[in-house]
Amino acid sequence: MIRFIGCSLPARVLRASYPKNNRLITVANFHSCIRLSKNEPKYDDAEIIGKRLTKDNYVGKRDKSEYRWDDKPNALAEKEYIDRMEKLAKIYAVFQGVLLLLGVGAAGTAYMMWPQIKGWWLSKDIRVSDDVIEKLKEKKERKKLEDIPVVSDETPDSSVPGLYYWGKQLDGDSNNSSVSKFPLRVPFFNDKALRDVALADTQKYGNLAIDKDGNLFQWDLNRCELILKDQNLVTVKISNDVAYALNKSGDILVIPLNDSQARLSRTSSSRSLLLPWKKYTKYSWKLDTKSAFHYPGERRVTYFDVGSNHLVLLSNAGKAYTCSTGVKTNPDERSKGQFGIPNFSQFDPYPTVNKLYEIELLNKGITGDHITSRYISKVACGDYHTLAIDSNGELFSFGLNTYGQLGQNISYDMEYVPFPKKVSTFSGHFDKQSFLKCVDIHCSGDTSYVVISSQDILQLFKRDRPLAMDEQSDITYFAFGNGIQGQLGNGHFKHSQSDPTKMKIINDFKDSNAKVADWYCGGQHTFVKLKNGEVMCWGSNDCGQLGNGKKIKYDKPKAIPKLIEPGEHYDSKNVSTLYDEKNKLVLSNKQEIRAGKHASCLFWKA
Repeated sequence: MIRFIGCSLPARVLRASYPKNNRLITVANFHSCIRLSKNEPKYDDAEIIGKRLTKDNYVGKRDKSEYRWDDKPNALAEKEYIDRMEKLAKIYAVFQGVLLLLGVGAAGTAYMMWPQIKGWWLSKDIRVSDDVIEKLKEKKERKKLEDIPVVSDETPDSSVPGLYYWGKQLDGDSNNSSVSKFPLRVPFFNDKALRDVALADTQKYGNLAIDKDGNLFQWDLNRCELILKDQNLVTVKISNDVAYALNKSGDILVIPLNDSQARLSRTSSSRSLLLPWKKYTKYSWKLDTKSAFHYPGERRVTYFDVGSNHLVLLSNAGKAYTCSTGVKTNPDERSKGQFGIPNFSQFDPYPTVNKLYEIELLNKGITGDHITSRYISKVACGDYHTLAIDSNGELFSFGLNTYGQLGQNISYDMEYVPFPKKVSTFSGHFDKQSFLKCVDIHCSGDTSYVVISSQDILQLFKRDRPLAMDEQSDITYFAFGNGIQGQLGNGHFKHSQSDPTKMKIINDFKDSNAKVADWYCGGQHTFVKLKNGEVMCWGSNDCGQLGNGKKIKYDKPKAIPKLIEPGEHYDSKNVSTLYDEKNKLVLSNKQEIRAGKHASCLFWKA
């Protein structure tokens, strides 16, 4: 509002009377303004607003109910939701891509600049040192020398009979185990020859040994205890915490290792009729062969082998029988086909422990329309599989085939084979005119070893008789099954191998004296004794069970050093002589090796 002296005019009046293009107000216009202002009533702002002031709460003119939002169709709402989610997904994907690029860039930069990073942060002290390589070598040599034991001068040398042990060492008194990477003497057997040794893989009980008189001992590093005497035992093997021992009479004794009371309850003593002042121990727990044998002339057991929970034996009539091992039947146990009897497959009840059953499909065959009888010459058991050869040199297998240890194709239908099945996959390695014959078989845990003899058919017809084992020159060694620890011995670490593969190193030996004379198979490692006495080994070595002073597994046969003699001391100057090619372990005719799950031993045969 613009005020003049003596009057007050509203602004709208002045705007109406004030020309835009003229700054001067004429006198006529001025007088007209005065007249208008006199006729209009006088108002004050407080008078206008004061009438509306109350103590009541303020209420809007519009009610909330007057506001309405139109409901969107479900399709439109869903489309908007999908659009929002797509936008968020795109943003998230872009964010992930950026992070990935940054990560790849950082990793690439770190890889390209690793020497600088290592020099800046990880190895400042080493980088500035000029003799770091020499220090590392010295540290490695010191570690190597610490692992080499020093044999006391009071210990007998290797010419004295006894027992050497290496690998995982069981200590029953302290319930601990240690590792020895070199063969060491067990003092309990100094100047003693043994008939057989069986190595355990648990702290629950010790290893087993049969002395020259046929008595059974239980031993570890700190004790040696006689647990069964006067039984004239020849061979002993451990399966499912039970020792199975063959005596010279052809009976297999069942000897519990965890339950001494069960063992003592079957033990009694009696006096000799010829020497009444002497007492002899009798043991009554034996496999019931009389009820199982029914072929003419069957009287005794000639050979047997065991797996983790099964046993297969041969009678003097060349017939095969099997049983489950242990003390009590476990109702939850399931067969993996290792018994070779279709009635004991993985779908059937587990067989009664220590009850013998005939492997009828192995003892008998079908030729045309006739049932023929087979003479089984040898059997070999892995953990859950079995190999067998007959007098004609035909190879059969049954049991677990997860790793191809049966020499059969690996498939869902062939994982468990509960009946003997012929293995005939060797012909591809020989000429068509070759006559093939399996002459030897051995098994470790999940690996099989087969020795095949090949003869030319034309030369065979010219001879009056087939070549004997010692006369055969065309001998080929095969392996199949699990080889992840190098057990196949073919230069490869393979999880499974169903097709028999040649063991190249051994097959390349040209000298007939370098052929294999004996096999000693453990859980995942194997020794062979060549005809010239040299020892080769391969497979797992995590506990030093190969006896070569290292813990490296081998996929090819390797020689091991000689036994460490008393007084020999190795330092940085002569340690290389320990692993020299000329310093090989050579066994005599009276020395043998036994391999367990994680340990091995060498002993003099009685």
